[in-house]
Amino acid sequence: MRVKRGNRSVGNLTGKFFHSVASDRTTIEWQGEFLDLVAPGMYRLQTFDWIIGQSSDQLLVPVADMRYWRIYDSAEDMNRAYADYSRKMDRADKIKEVENVLRASS
Repeated sequence: MRVKRGNRSVGNLTGKFFHSVASDRTTIEWQGEFLDLVAPGMYRLQTFDWIIGQSSDQLLVPVADMRYWRIYDSAEDMNRAYADYSRKMDRADKIKEVENVLRASS
């Protein structure tokens, strides 16, 4: 099933996994799975807890709010992407710490 959105067609994301990304295009807010397309342009999602990975909330989210989201074919792909994201964020934090120390010592 394909959903028309303006001039573009949006494929059915049911069964795929996601990270919702804030408008800064960097910060990951939620992780989860697309459960089903409940209406044109509206998905029911299952979010997963960050600590233990268990199912937490089910949400209805319009496609328009998914502009910067990252979509994955499997939970393994999603988890791998989050591990990469975490390493990058850790490196960025360490660089900021060093910059702050250098600034304070000058």
